[in-house]
Formats: sequence, C-alpha cells, structure tokens
Amino acid sequence: MDKRIIILERRLFSAIGHERTQINAINELIGNKKSIVIACKGINKNDMPFDNKLIPKLPKLNLEDEGKELIEYIYESGDILINVLKRKELKKIQKMIVPSARRLEIALITYIYNEKKISLNFTTVIRIHDICFLENLPGSILLIFSELVNQGRIKLFSETEELSKKIKSSFKIKSSGSLILPVSVPYNINLKRQKKIKNNIFIGCLGGPRRSKGIFKIPKIIKSLRLYFKRNKEDFKVTFIIQMSKDKKKRGILFKIKEFLSRYISSSVDVKYIYGIEDSKEFMSLLKKVDIFLLPYSKTQYKYCGSGFITDAIFLEKPIITVKDMSMQNLRQFKNAISANNIEGYSNAITRIAKNYEYYVNNSKLAKKYLKNNIKKTFNKIF
Repeated sequence: MDKRIIILERRLFSAIGHERTQINAINELIGNKKSIVIACKGINKNDMPFDNKLIPKLPKLNLEDEGKELIEYIYESGDILINVLKRKELKKIQKMIVPSARRLEIALITYIYNEKKISLNFTTVIRIHDICFLENLPGSILLIFSELVNQGRIKLFSETEELSKKIKSSFKIKSSGSLILPVSVPYNINLKRQKKIKNNIFIGCLGGPRRSKGIFKIPKIIKSLRLYFKRNKEDFKVTFIIQMSKDKKKRGILFKIKEFLSRYISSSVDVKYIYGIEDSKEFMSLLKKVDIFLLPYSKTQYKYCGSGFITDAIFLEKPIITVKDMSMQNLRQFKNAISANNIEGYSNAITRIAKNYEYYVNNSKLAKKYLKNNIKKTFNKIF
C-alpha cells in the first residue's frame, strides 16, 4: 500500500498514551510517512516521534473542553478544519482517519458532513475506544451521525469486537467491526531469540496507576504470591515492575506501604518501581524486559474497552494475565493468556505460566500471527 491519507489527532500534547505512537503505526501499515497530521495549536513538531507533516491549526486543546457545550466548539473547529482540508496539498486526498475519536471529534466530523462542506467522495474512518463517547452525544447530533454512518459516508470502527457488537445493539449504528492499531510495539518488530530457561520472571504492571487498572489489587497479588513461595520451595524468583506516576505521590506512598508490609513473608518476590518514562525508546526497552503482562483491570470498565498492553504483549510474544470477562477475548483464545477472578487466581496464574513459560510463549506466537493478519486485512479493506 502506498497511499496518502489525512490523520486527525487532537491529543498529541501527552507523551504518555497511544495517540502519538499510533501515527507511526499508521505510517507502517500504509508503507510511507506521507500522510498529513492535523492537530491542535501548541503542538511542537520537534516533540513528536513521527516525521509526518504536521498542521496544528485546530483550537488549542484543553481537557476541560470535553465537558463543555459542543455547539460552540464544533462551529469554530469545523470551519477551521474545512479551511485546512481545502488546502492545495490536501485537496486531492479523499480519505481521513480519526484513530482516537471521542465525543468532540465525533461531533466535529458530523458537523462538516451535515453542513455539506466536503465532497461526496470524501470518506472518514472514525475509531472509538469507549461506548460513552456515543452515549454522551446530544440526541440530535447522534441521530445525524447514525444516518451518516448507515449511509456509508462515515465508517465507524471500534477497538474491540465486544465494543463493535455493543454499538450495534445499543444504537442500531452500522459498526464496521474492530480496527486494532499497534501502540508501543511496532507491527513488524524483529525479536531476538529468547532464553529458554528463566530463573527470574519479570511481571509488568505498567501504564497509569489508576483504580480502573487494578492498582490497588496489585499489593494483594504480591502478598498472595509471597505466601505461595513461603509454602513451596521453587527454583525461580519473581520481580514485579510497577510503573508509578511522578505526580501521584500520595497514591505511590500508599502502594509502597502496602507492598512493604508483606516483604517479610518471602524474599523470592521482589518489586522494582519505575517512575514516569516519557521517552519512547526507554519505554520500549522496559516492555522488552517484561516476561508476563499483568492486567488486573476493572471488568466493568474494560468489558468493551481494549488495552494497548494486550497488543504490545502479543507483538512481543509474551503471555498475559487479565481479569475474567475483559474485552479482546479473540486475542487471548490461543492459550497465550490466563484470566483470573480473584487475588489468588492472579498469583496462581503467575506460577502456572512461570513453570511452563515456553508453552505460553509459543502460544503467544500463534496469537501474534492472528493479530497481524487481522490488522492488515482490516486496514487494507479500509484504505
């Protein structure tokens, strides 16, 4: 594939997250860096990890805007976006993707289509991560958006199969299915041969330390595993790599205290704390050190939402432990993952994978083959 498209991404201000890295993923899947990125004012090209041409013309993003009245925002931003799309360098490009669409992006795209400010041949792919971005739309905008999607003017994709089915059942909107984009780990990553025998298993608990991601379950899981090692003589050790935010000191201190209180039980389970990490190369190095990705997420909040760490783990051919009934079940059907429903279930899953590590790694390779084929097939169908 050797095509240029327009990428609309307003949330490039944060070095943490998937918005910046997904630009590189789209470049890799298309086969070039010629696509043009439209972003908000205040974005510095030198801070971006991609080489695409950047047009930062939309109103400067403020997270508070998400809760404001839509009409005021979309009129201003919609007219600016139309003027950008009319530029000579963009006029011939008839396809645009919004890889991380939320409430404001959906309303913005609906506005420019409804006002007939773009050609009939112009196609926009909108990809959403959460059902709430549709639930929070005003009824009038949702109705127009539904009509545009059902007419085929806008193609709506979700990050997971579960979310795609939920959209169809809840809103009667024609969801085109799931569109997964690689996050931190490149689609065509070359991996070195891994050691077959591992005496120290590294468990990755990465990302924002939020309640929805199970941050308060992790000290309990660590304690449960330490109790296991106290009862059983094993010839391996476990090290948890815990990522903490620099600006969440109180939460980090509480976590450390809870973890520290169980250290006396066993020295075979250690903890290493990582703070921040905004450099993409440094974060990639950290991901490669992880042997098992632990995702004790909220089953309520992640019933339909996906996790980039699942795709990262699969591309790296690493086993995964998730909460039971979490989304992206199609990526965990190859016995490359174990689901748990309680604290003991997580610690048991860690020991099961540690004792049969090569078995789970080989199954992860099967999941990787499926994931790559699924991504390429879906992406080629769109573009």
